[in-house]
Amino acid sequence: MRKPGGSSAHAARTGGLERPRFEPSTDAAEQIVEDSRARPGLDPGANRLERRSGRVRAGQHDALISVIQHLSLAGSMGEIRRIVSHAARQLTGADGATFVLRSGDDCFYADEDAISPLWKGRRFPMDSCVSGWVMRSREPLAIEDVYRDRRILTAAYRQTFVKSLAMVPIRQTDPVGAIGSYWARRHRPTEEQVALLRALANSTAVAMEAVRAREELERTGLEVIDRLALAAEYRDDETRAHTDRVARTSRLLAQAVGLPEIETTLIARAAPLHDVGKLAIPDAVLLKPGRLSEAEFGLIKTHTTAGAAILAGSSTRVLLMAEEIALTHHERWDGDGYPAGLRADAIPITGRIVALADVFDALTHGRPYKSAWPVRAAVAEILRSSGRHFDPAVVSAFLKLGPAILAELAQQPQ
Repeated sequence: MRKPGGSSAHAARTGGLERPRFEPSTDAAEQIVEDSRARPGLDPGANRLERRSGRVRAGQHDALISVIQHLSLAGSMGEIRRIVSHAARQLTGADGATFVLRSGDDCFYADEDAISPLWKGRRFPMDSCVSGWVMRSREPLAIEDVYRDRRILTAAYRQTFVKSLAMVPIRQTDPVGAIGSYWARRHRPTEEQVALLRALANSTAVAMEAVRAREELERTGLEVIDRLALAAEYRDDETRAHTDRVARTSRLLAQAVGLPEIETTLIARAAPLHDVGKLAIPDAVLLKPGRLSEAEFGLIKTHTTAGAAILAGSSTRVLLMAEEIALTHHERWDGDGYPAGLRADAIPITGRIVALADVFDALTHGRPYKSAWPVRAAVAEILRSSGRHFDPAVVSAFLKLGPAILAELAQQPQ
């Protein structure tokens, strides 16, 4: 249904990235039409026209269902914008389509799919653009000739291909945006085309609300994680700087090791909970200024299993990773760590990364019972411990960070 003129130009502008295609499968529709009998009183030409119209409608219906399915899986507002601007053009057979968001008193043209550039990235006042009229009136609009309609800011159209348009609001009550389709030749948008845009707009509103709800839930979850990490850190540091530095160092190490971006993001979010098990350690032991007895050190060691127990049972990836880190960040490459005495690759890569990040931060920042080490001395100690305490591959990644970044990590305020 997409007009042939726009595909190569659009691919050039998007760097060759393919957008999801919503090509309708008309096999079932064709079978239904072929199986149906011609209506009495219609000549053969009318029957052929009706069969063709039936196939088009069935194809549009299939394409709309495909779009709705893609929208239901969208994970971000950006993904929704790309899906909708592409689908609006295909569904209506237009030469271009835009996705417009309401931004205060402005209309923000957030995305587009067109044979040549329209207004992506530009803002227009609500009271002087057609998308603003649609949002304010909460009604769809179809214009056959954009240069003969007083609601059109014609100056914005003279540098474009647009001769005709159809536009609908996203959400009937308190619209949050608009979707527009545009034609390069004069075209009277049909009721069916406007109805398809309205159906697309309704599905878009649902998808946007779902993404906002997920983002809000994620922000809430991350805030809870942050506060839990802060509670543990205040037990013996009176600052959150340690957890922040360990998180940043862990992310940098994960990137240098070559983990996928999603894993580096997760480890940065999960690493601050590495010592959450300290919440289970009595103050008399955790805050003791002098040397710990063997029994007291044994109790300190239990913060790994206690932390894993606190974080256990979650179904979220960040907390599952946090549980893994809490349990394994004191394991050693040579098997002399705790709590399980794991060695080498039996230790999860997350635990191996956070182990080094935690030790580097502990060495380069002072505590009541020790002074901060110079960066050069801390790096030498980590290099000396490669293959014993630390995974040699993680040590190699650590060295790749370079003196400037290591000095910055060591000099952040406590």
